[in-house]
Amino acid sequence: MTDSPTPPPLKTYIHAAGGIIRKAIINADGPLPPDFLVKFLLTHWCRYLVRVHHRRGTRSPEWQEAVQTTDRLLLSVLPVTNQAERTQLAKTLPKLISDLRRGAALGRIDELEMAQFMTELGELHLRKLSPSMPFEKAYQTDFSDTVAVDMMDPGYRALMDKLDGFNDVEHIEL
Repeated sequence: MTDSPTPPPLKTYIHAAGGIIRKAIINADGPLPPDFLVKFLLTHWCRYLVRVHHRRGTRSPEWQEAVQTTDRLLLSVLPVTNQAERTQLAKTLPKLISDLRRGAALGRIDELEMAQFMTELGELHLRKLSPSMPFEKAYQTDFSDTVAVDMMDPGYRALMDKLDGFNDVEHIEL
């Protein structure tokens, strides 16, 4: 009788999920995401990424979709600086929302928590899309608790430290 290979420890999946979130924040190349989004990413979305990684692996279409959704979510909260960007955001939101809901179902994210997150995200997106909102105001009012991404900025460093030490995530049921 041959032994089947031992699956990697949970820590491996958590580290991969944290790496995806960290990379998406860095690649967004803008101000740090709002606090509600960071909390969502580090708790609920992380669990979803861990489950996809564990069940499907990093070469699966499901994993690639999870990574792309993470990227698109972070890009969706960046400031819009002109009407063309506003129009593009409006076009991409239905698929993003659909993918977030699918991820929430697959990741077994609590419905009330997801509803609260989607409400906050929707309010942010609506402000960004509002034609009556000047471009610079739509961003400033949304992100008063964030700082521009700067490798030397303490806010950036604190977020990256949070992601680095994020192996102590509470129980994740695989």
